[in-house]
Amino acid sequence: MDRSDTRVKFMLIVMLAALILSTTCFAGTKDQDPPKFFIRHQAVDVGEVYEGEDISYVYDVRNNGSSELHIINVRPG
Repeated sequence: MDRSDTRVKFMLIVMLAALILSTTCFAGTKDQDPPKFFIRHQAVDVGEVYEGEDISYVYDVRNNGSSELHIINVRPG
């Protein structure tokens, strides 16, 4: 058995384990209320901003569902 066969088998085992784990994690949430991502003010007017000026705003983010909400990937708009 050469090295590439071993790598392919290892990757298949890892993918199968990930599939089993993901289906196990989500199997118990069928009867529960799903997570509901909620932002109070989605559009915000920060007024006039000059080039190079830093601005900040704090968003009120809530989960209106009963299941746990996972925020995984956040990017600036």
